[in-house]
Amino acid sequence: MFKRLLFEQVQRFLRVFPAVAILGARQVGKTTLALEIAKHVPSLYLDLERDSDLAKLSEPALFLQRHSDKLVIIDEVQRLPELFTVLRPEIDARRLAGQQSGQFLILGSASRDLLAQSSESLAGRIGYLELNPFTIGEVGVEDVGNLSQLWLRGGFPRSYLESLDGNSLLYRQEFVRTYLERDIPMLGPRVPANLLKRLWTMLAHGQGGQLNLARLASSLGLSGKTVRHYLDILSDLFMVRQLPAWAGNIGKRLVKTPKVYVRDSGLCHALLGIEQLDDLMGHPVCGASWEGFVLENLIALASRH
Repeated sequence: MFKRLLFEQVQRFLRVFPAVAILGARQVGKTTLALEIAKHVPSLYLDLERDSDLAKLSEPALFLQRHSDKLVIIDEVQRLPELFTVLRPEIDARRLAGQQSGQFLILGSASRDLLAQSSESLAGRIGYLELNPFTIGEVGVEDVGNLSQLWLRGGFPRSYLESLDGNSLLYRQEFVRTYLERDIPMLGPRVPANLLKRLWTMLAHGQGGQLNLARLASSLGLSGKTVRHYLDILSDLFMVRQLPAWAGNIGKRLVKTPKVYVRDSGLCHALLGIEQLDDLMGHPVCGASWEGFVLENLIALASRH
C-alpha cells in the first residue's frame, strides 16, 4: 500500500518540481520505483555506479542538453555531487523554454544533509522524498506470520522475501559487510571498517537506549568527537536513527540526550547474530527491538500523510 502511495507522491512531486530526489538506504527499492515511473514518461536512466554511465557525464551540461525532452533519472547521485551545480542552469534554461516540472529524478543513498550541495544549488527547484524498507502496511497485519517475519528479518526486500531465515540472516550480514567495506568509503568518509562495525554492534546491543558518547568512546578507545562523527555517518546513511528527547520547557538549561536505534530491525538482529524468532524472543534486546520496529513503522506511516 505505502509503495503505491509513494509512487503517486513521486508523480505528484514531478508535476510540481523540476527535480525530485528519492532518498533511502541501498537496496531498499529506489531503482525499482524509479523504473516504474519511467514506464509512464519518456525517460533516460543513468546509474552512476556504472563506469559507462559515469563517463557519459564527463561533459554533463552538453549531455543533459541533448536529452532535454526526457525525464533524466540519475541513480546513486552521491557519486557525483558536483553534478548539482550543473543541474541548476539546465533547469533554469528549460524553464525559460517553457518546461516547468518533471525534468530530473534523482536517487541517492545518503541523507539530505549529506547531499547538502543539492539544497544549496537547487533551492526552490527540488522536492525530497524518503523511501523506507517494507512496512506493516505493505506486508499485511492480518497475518501474524507476516508481522513476525517483518520484525525478525526487517524490511529490506531481499531480506524479507528470502525462503529461509538462515538465508535472510546471511544476506543481512553480507549487507553490513559490504556497507562497511565498500559503500561507506565510496561515499567519501574514510572510517576504519572494524571500528564502525564495533560501534554499530554496540548500538544494536543498546537498542533504544539513551546516547552515552563517553561510554561508547571509552569502549572503542576513541574521542567523543570521533564517535559523534561515526554516529552521524550511520545516521546520514539511514542505518541509525537518533530520536531527540522530548523537552517541553525550552528555558531549562539541561541538555537531554537522544535515544539511538538501529533503524531496520533485521539489521539490528543481524548485528547480534539472531537468526530465528525463538532466538529473538529469548534475547535481552527483544523489547527494545520491538519498540524500534514500531517506531520506524509509525514514522513511515506519518510521512505518507
